[in-house]
Amino acid sequence: MRVAIKSGGVARLRVRAAAVFAACADRRSRHGLIAAAAASALLPVLAGPAFAGCKPSRPKPPVILKDMGPCAFDRQSLSYRGEPVEQAMCLMRGMDSTRNLAPMLQGLPPPLAARIGRDGELPAREALSAFLSKQDLEWDFAAYLWRPVSHANDNDPDAPSARYFVVHDTSGPNFGRRPFPADLDANAKLNNLNNFKCVDGWGRAHVVVNRSGAMLLSHDFAIPWRETKFERAVNFAGALKGLFLHVEMIQPRRSAGGRGRRNDMLTPNPAFTTAQYDRLALLYVIASVRAEHWLVPAFHAAIDAGIRSGHDDPLNFNIESFADSLQRLLDRLASGAESAEPPAGAEQTPAPPAGADATTGPNSSAMSSPKAAAASDSRRPLPW
Repeated sequence: MRVAIKSGGVARLRVRAAAVFAACADRRSRHGLIAAAAASALLPVLAGPAFAGCKPSRPKPPVILKDMGPCAFDRQSLSYRGEPVEQAMCLMRGMDSTRNLAPMLQGLPPPLAARIGRDGELPAREALSAFLSKQDLEWDFAAYLWRPVSHANDNDPDAPSARYFVVHDTSGPNFGRRPFPADLDANAKLNNLNNFKCVDGWGRAHVVVNRSGAMLLSHDFAIPWRETKFERAVNFAGALKGLFLHVEMIQPRRSAGGRGRRNDMLTPNPAFTTAQYDRLALLYVIASVRAEHWLVPAFHAAIDAGIRSGHDDPLNFNIESFADSLQRLLDRLASGAESAEPPAGAEQTPAPPAGADATTGPNSSAMSSPKAAAASDSRRPLPW
């Protein structure tokens, strides 16, 4: 049986279930109580993922670091060892075939190497704002271009602003030994961003990008949020909260033979679509413009390397494809075709709700953009 619930339906269901339960209790009917309890238990199922709360029911286990990781994080400077480009060459490493961190990169593509850590060649906010408006992304992204990004130490204004742009993948769903669906990149169920909506403000990353390039904004880049074990380590006493920005990309997995039934070692080919690389480049530019310097890209796998139950994502990420998407976008923005005035209220910063670890922006449950969601061929660049 399939049940569709319109806006406000969950609240009505709760009221009705409570009424049924009370009536049955008055009659002291054992069968009635069982039925009412079953109705209450059905509410999360009926509500579906779009109505889900995501806050963990219990605190996550503490993380205690034995060292500062393979890229040598410095607690005093709140940065990794080396110049920003050197940091990126260490942090943009994935896992090799043995599930160990790959060797340090020997270089980066020019669009990245020429910019990371610098404050030059940033697109003008006006041009970027106009571009975002044409992409139907004004409410989630253009409206906040004149606001800063988060600061470390849970948004302490005296702490450094965000320095690291962390790339993740969802590592699922896991198809096991089954083949990927033929319509993988357009599959409505697999790419449904409602699966990542969290009504309680506990979305897993700042932004989630599906394989057609549609995006879900869970937290504005001004909101400090932690999504790695390294950030949560008790060694830092919360000082890293706000130093990293997080983007999650949908990537299903399959199990490799001879590695255990539930392993997730196989990715689609390509692992990520051109539409995803295009959106990731756009988010990188947005975050860097707001930070007023080019952030250091990093992989979840490298940040959590050496920590028990660490991660391997983003698995099989193609740095050249990301750099190509970045260069195409910058060329488009530099063409002078866009211009815009700062939107009214662009300096305003929403306050987190009391007791929340972080909160979403005012439009954080909107899926951006309809153009991207309707893209039929995610292998092609998005229509800049």
